[in-house]
Amino acid sequence: MNAIIAVVDAALPNTIGVYWGGAPQGVAVPYAVLYPDVGMESPADRSLSDDVPNDLLFQVTSVGSTAEQAVLVADKVAAALLDAVPAVAGRRVRPIRHEGSQPVRRDDVSTELFFATAQFLARSEAA
Repeated sequence: MNAIIAVVDAALPNTIGVYWGGAPQGVAVPYAVLYPDVGMESPADRSLSDDVPNDLLFQVTSVGSTAEQAVLVADKVAAALLDAVPAVAGRRVRPIRHEGSQPVRRDDVSTELFFATAQFLARSEAA
């Protein structure tokens, strides 16, 4: 996951924060948060061997003070991720794919913020 965060962080301007697993309280807007799942063996390639691909699904939540700002952050994150091939020692990583998204909406907890979510897939296998 660190390699994916590095790809996003390097592509975004310093005015957009990038965080893992949650944003610190009081952080400046706009920002993006990456939420990884635990990763899993690819269901398409299951076997008794450790050489099967590993799928890492993750979500990016893009946050802004307006709907337009949240969408702008989401677009910048997607541009950084799509077809990116993060470098991971001992792994051959395939290009990252977009798996789905939801429309931008107002945050129910903080009516001052808007957010958009998108899910991505990074698949890798032993090098």
